Amino acid sequence: MRNFDYKPKKFYTMRQLFTLFVCSIIAIGNLAAQVSIAGASPVAEATFDNAVRTENIAASQVDSEMQRRIERRKIRHERNKIEFNATLSGSLSNFNSKWQSVNGTTNSITAIANILFTHSFKKGNFTIDNKLTAKLGATSKSSEWIKSQDEWFISTAPAYKISKNWNFGAILSLRSQFANGVNDKGYRASGLFAPAYFNISLGFTYVCPKKKFPVKINLSPISLNATYVTNDTVLNRFFVDTFGKNRADYLADPTLLTNAQKITAYSYGLTPNDGTSRYEGGSSIQIDFDRTFGKKGIFRYRTTLYSFYGWINEITQQTGKNRDMGYANLAPNIRWEHTVNIKATKYFSTQFYFQMYYNKAQCNALQTQIVLGVGLSYTFKNK
Repeated sequence: MRNFDYKPKKFYTMRQLFTLFVCSIIAIGNLAAQVSIAGASPVAEATFDNAVRTENIAASQVDSEMQRRIERRKIRHERNKIEFNATLSGSLSNFNSKWQSVNGTTNSITAIANILFTHSFKKGNFTIDNKLTAKLGATSKSSEWIKSQDEWFISTAPAYKISKNWNFGAILSLRSQFANGVNDKGYRASGLFAPAYFNISLGFTYVCPKKKFPVKINLSPISLNATYVTNDTVLNRFFVDTFGKNRADYLADPTLLTNAQKITAYSYGLTPNDGTSRYEGGSSIQIDFDRTFGKKGIFRYRTTLYSFYGWINEITQQTGKNRDMGYANLAPNIRWEHTVNIKATKYFSTQFYFQMYYNKAQCNALQTQIVLGVGLSYTFKNK
């Protein structure tokens, strides 16, 4: 007898196959997704990383360049010291015709302009000081302008520090004037490069370490002093006053003067044998002092003493043929200048200038000048 409740095993096998099929599809899908993402992700990540890295490098370069510029500007400021000062002063006196007829006075206008420029550079033990000064003044009397003050001066002093208070270096300077001038007789007595003085000094400079006593003393065993007079009118005027002849006639015929006259100084130390320039060798000393008093720099005093002695010329002349003519009796040249500035306000000041000058070849007496001016003033300093 058969058992009709029996179920074949084929049904369970189909269900197992279906379940295996579904699991296989899910597994293949996950694997395909992982493969596609893994294959595409390196390209996207590489592009993103490269872009970010490029922007960071550019910003770093800009910051570095700005930092270098700031450092260079700071170094230039520390190494360079600049000062500029300009003053304009004057006076006016006016009298009407009745006053002039009774008292004999004359209307006059006086104007004086001064400029001072200094520049100092320092790098390690090397320093260089540059200086420029200019003075120009004129006075008008009866509608006629007469030069009252006229001078410009340029100097440069490179030096190398060899000890705490001593430097070794040189001083080069050139001094002359702007306009033509006349003497008390009304004759042309000066002009541009008539005269002009060029000095070179090589030696040692002592610098005082005390700020309250800023003095510099330059000692130059070897020094050169040159004098130039390049204006023919000035040369001829002095030539006529000394020898009673025109300089052009002497140049055409040198026998017009004796040998003693040919070595006689007639124009700012020049002799007929010198022509338009004269060079002297010797030694020099220069003392500079410049100090400002008060927190606001109300009072300032500057002084310069320069002395030159042409001992090289004296030795040459003592052993030459001119020793019996008195030409070898040389004396030192001395120039001592004083300047006092008093500031009443930021743009108003008073200036006092005094100079003593001695040059035996020009005048066997001491020359002095005094100038007092009150007026406008402007000063610029980078430190």
